[in-house]
Amino acid sequence: MNYIIHYDVAALLITLIIIAQYYSNRRISLGVRKVFVVMLMIAAGSNALDLITVYTIEHPQSIPLWLNYLVNMVYLLSFNCVPMLYYVYVREAIRPSERWSRWEYVKAFGMFAVDALLIFTTPITKGIFYFENGLYYKHGSWMAFLYVSAFYYMVSALIQTIRYQSKLTRSQRFVVVFYSVGTIVSIVFQLVCSGLLIVQFAISLALLLVYLSLENPEDFTDAQIGSFNRLAFSETISSYLRTEKDFEVMGVQIGGIGYLRSVIGLTNINGLMKMIADFLESISGRRRKVFYVEQNRFMILVEGSDAHWDMFREVLQRRFQRPFTFEGTDFSLDLAMTLLPNKEHQGISDAEDIIRMLECSLQEAEESGAEMIVISGEQLLEKGRRESEILHILREALRYQRFEVYYQPIYSVKKKCYCSAEALIRLRDETMGYISPEEFVPIAERHGLIIEMGTFVFREVCSFIAKKRLWERGIEYVDVNLSVVQCMQEDLHERLIAIMDEFHLPYHCINLEITETAAVLSSENLRGNMTKLMEKGVNFSLDDYGTGFSNTASIIEYPFHTIKLDKSMLWSATDSEKAMCALEHVIAMIKSMHMELICEGVETQSQATMLEHMGCDYFQGYYFSKPVNAEGFLDLLARDRAYSLLEEV
Repeated sequence: MNYIIHYDVAALLITLIIIAQYYSNRRISLGVRKVFVVMLMIAAGSNALDLITVYTIEHPQSIPLWLNYLVNMVYLLSFNCVPMLYYVYVREAIRPSERWSRWEYVKAFGMFAVDALLIFTTPITKGIFYFENGLYYKHGSWMAFLYVSAFYYMVSALIQTIRYQSKLTRSQRFVVVFYSVGTIVSIVFQLVCSGLLIVQFAISLALLLVYLSLENPEDFTDAQIGSFNRLAFSETISSYLRTEKDFEVMGVQIGGIGYLRSVIGLTNINGLMKMIADFLESISGRRRKVFYVEQNRFMILVEGSDAHWDMFREVLQRRFQRPFTFEGTDFSLDLAMTLLPNKEHQGISDAEDIIRMLECSLQEAEESGAEMIVISGEQLLEKGRRESEILHILREALRYQRFEVYYQPIYSVKKKCYCSAEALIRLRDETMGYISPEEFVPIAERHGLIIEMGTFVFREVCSFIAKKRLWERGIEYVDVNLSVVQCMQEDLHERLIAIMDEFHLPYHCINLEITETAAVLSSENLRGNMTKLMEKGVNFSLDDYGTGFSNTASIIEYPFHTIKLDKSMLWSATDSEKAMCALEHVIAMIKSMHMELICEGVETQSQATMLEHMGCDYFQGYYFSKPVNAEGFLDLLARDRAYSLLEEV
């Protein structure tokens, strides 16, 4: 028989190109990827053997009979191995974290074992093929079983795809269907036209689609930084957990990136992070893999255990003591580190739990400011799980407007009544109950929800003031807090003015509170926003004075109308003469600058009297009222108004 081998040659070239491209890219070694590589290699080998068998079959006189049998047996074995591996590959791609059951092993390898038995015994049984008179290649009566076996694996892969289609994208489902159906059709076609070798070509095209859709290394690499990305880290951890491999992870977080991004732009930040990634790669060696998992976070993973983390940490710390120079500019960056030893993740089976644990310990390391590594553990995992739950609640609350705005009134010493209030966001959940802002606000900041939350509060406050005409009830303005991220927005003033105009709200009814940290981190944008808003009549307060930097620079540099003393200054003064002296001098200094002064945390009559003697203008605290919802605030104003009228009588 004359065989047409052109498609076989093209198939071999395509397969070899895929192999070369695969190994020319950075890649991660996972179970499903290993199956794909083996499938590629065996497909290439089967393709080459198909060409070789054409020659040996057509030249039986020049080829020993035993060699002809051997070459054809190996070819048929490799040819039937490819669909079996494809079935295994699809199963691993769809359900990578699930262990194989005994029945799944039988389904995957049982049919191939029968194939192998029939092929290896064919020189005796002549069941699969034989050489008539030692010269002419003939199919045996059992040859059809090999085709049935290939059909079995293709159909099984299709069934898995249909059953678990939700775990694959539309393009991935198409690839699986194309591979299965294309291979089946090509086998049928070759059975009809036995001289046209087309099956290998169909397989090579299917492998190319699999590579481009499911195995593209670019999916696991950050395009800007060049390091493995979060998906690669998650899949590697999942593979290690499923196969019960030991591993350790060091997390590295770079401080100050959020601020720098607003100053030098995303392109320059990417260049700087690429420089840091290259440095981490250079000191990690072959055993450790570097993953860029977030805007300012890297994970360094090692299989097994590593006794040299202390040395690695020291090299890192020494490097970060010097600035990084990029595009002629020096950048001094902070460093936070965490270590997840092998013993600390025993019993954890979810990769997301590992990532959550590492993220929480990095956060703890950053907050502590310590140079030592924070060790991850179960306690931090529980903290991470709670944060994930709260994050889900926050997103649902934003989506369905479930937040509430509470108001804490501010008492005027001069007018002897409530004249303003501070708007405070509150959150209650059916399952978790009341969640403190001290807990959920930092989570919102870390996960990019704070701007949307701030907009919600501002809109609610504007609506409340306008609808209830609070200025007619004695409220001159309501304080609304601005986050650091909001202050960094160049167009903040446009957004706030647009909301106030939407409710036809007089601009003087809003007073914006800014922390000293926000003033320092967003200086240029903040000045521009303050100027535009103050031109409209909006005033500003410096919040929490007495904590953080607590220097006079912010008071001098920015046109604040009011300074809010943090409650810690007042409470410390009740127990310490030095703190009392400091409180007196701070109040005197602020009053000498002709600025109004509010003191938070007033809880007793004696505190209020003392502050009044010192010259404080306004009081805020539980002695006057705790934060109340909108309805409660209106009732409070009504009672305060009635009390004031009685005093006048």
